[in-house]
Amino acid sequence: MAIAPELWRAAFAHRRYALTLLLAHLAGAATHVPAALALAATLTGVAHRDTSLVAAGAVGVVAAAVVRLALSAAESRAATRLGTAVTVDVRDRALASTLTANRLHDTGTRDGQTLSALTDGVDGTDVYVTRYVPAVVTVVVICPAVVLALALVSPAAAAAVTVGLIAAVLGPVAWKRSTRRRGSAHWDSYEALAADVLESLRGMKTVRVLGAVPAVRARLRARSDALHRATVSVMRTSLADTAVTDLAIQGGIAVAIGLAVAGYTGPGAGTFALYAVLLLASESFRPVRDLARQWHAGYLGLSALPALRALHAFDSSPPPAAQDAPAPATTASVAGGDPPVLALESVRYRYPASDHDVLAGIDAMLSPGALVVVTGESGAGKSTLFDLFLGHLSPSSGRITMRGRTPGPTDIAVISQRPVLFAGTIRDNLTVGNPRAGDAEIRSACAAAGAAGILAEWGLQAPVSEAGTSLSGGQRQRLAVARALLSGRPVLLADEPTSALDEHNAAQVMDALRDAATDRLVVVVTHRLDVLSPLDRVFLLRGGTLSLREPAAQR
Repeated sequence: MAIAPELWRAAFAHRRYALTLLLAHLAGAATHVPAALALAATLTGVAHRDTSLVAAGAVGVVAAAVVRLALSAAESRAATRLGTAVTVDVRDRALASTLTANRLHDTGTRDGQTLSALTDGVDGTDVYVTRYVPAVVTVVVICPAVVLALALVSPAAAAAVTVGLIAAVLGPVAWKRSTRRRGSAHWDSYEALAADVLESLRGMKTVRVLGAVPAVRARLRARSDALHRATVSVMRTSLADTAVTDLAIQGGIAVAIGLAVAGYTGPGAGTFALYAVLLLASESFRPVRDLARQWHAGYLGLSALPALRALHAFDSSPPPAAQDAPAPATTASVAGGDPPVLALESVRYRYPASDHDVLAGIDAMLSPGALVVVTGESGAGKSTLFDLFLGHLSPSSGRITMRGRTPGPTDIAVISQRPVLFAGTIRDNLTVGNPRAGDAEIRSACAAAGAAGILAEWGLQAPVSEAGTSLSGGQRQRLAVARALLSGRPVLLADEPTSALDEHNAAQVMDALRDAATDRLVVVVTHRLDVLSPLDRVFLLRGGTLSLREPAAQR
């Protein structure tokens, strides 16, 4: 047996689903015993030409099969619920750990490795808790019960089966340990290949431009070969494990049959007793066979355990619940009430293990009315300040407030350097933050963002390809601005929104943001000074401090 305490605790954290699954599985496994006895009665009736016994036995076999079918359906429903609950918990905890300041800024962690743990690794835990855990419990409960039933018919055969069961369950333990060690190497190879593939896909254009396709292909081939070798190594060990289990099972059954036949030739032996011993001896090992099969099915989840532990996916604290956040702002509420002013009060931030502050005591008031631009050299801390606004990081000291409180997720809309669009319609992409928006509201936001021409050419129901590749860079950027405006949130943060645009498209995007800044706070983080206007309020981030530049010095 391969017991993973974390996965067992994860399963029984949902006690109702877990118990329902176990009871249904145990009851279904238990039906094999009366079915075996009914079949023994049927065979006895055939041997003695007793039609009434044959009929009674056949009815028993059919009844057991019907009950087992109903229990199987109940077990399937419980397994779906338990598997979903466990994977959601594990993935939520892992994601909560992944989306922390240390991990977001950890250059030593590869995205492909984390992605593999969050997808295939977490999915593997579903198989373990819904199939392997019930199989383990069945071995512990059903096997002794069947042996006791067998002992009532033939104590000698029951003793032989007991020895076989002990050998079948405990014999492969050493092999299981070896397989787990190889499984860790197998998962590492799998993660490395996934990381390389993801990074190669992301940089495919650059790889082609540099003529590095053959080198990347060779590296991926080497990774694939390493994964193949690790897989073969695991399979070899697994075959030895299976051989030990099968040898114990076949040996136990053979000895039990031999004893049953010997007892049958003795005085007082009956035909039913012979058939019962033959069938019950085989049924005694059914849970062990199922356990071996489910261990292979749950192997991926076991292999991913180290990676999931590193992501704190099994911490004892419950998954982080969504914090109570203020209701999303509407377009109407943006214009009314207190202006959305972001106040930075002595804000400092220092990354873990760093010996200096990235931000060294920033005091500023960022308010609507004009475009707020934050600029500075690379490494000055612009991205850090952006992460503080979003709440991805917390100040080492000082605070950031809006209307007397810390801004929440529903206060801020983000326009990223590379906007995220997904497969769907233009309308689907625009209304992510405001699904109730009507056509008139959508068209108004697009007009304000300079995207009215896109709607005129394409229409709201036009399909958008995955990642928005069916649109140009300028079209994607303007739609991202329209989406942010449509969200109705009082603060818009734009991170290098014109870095990939030509001068004409960059000017259109900046004009759209300036229009939005009349009644919202619009903060643009950029290094491009050619897109600025004398009316913009430009802050220079340098040496960890933020200072307002004079209009004459902006160009």
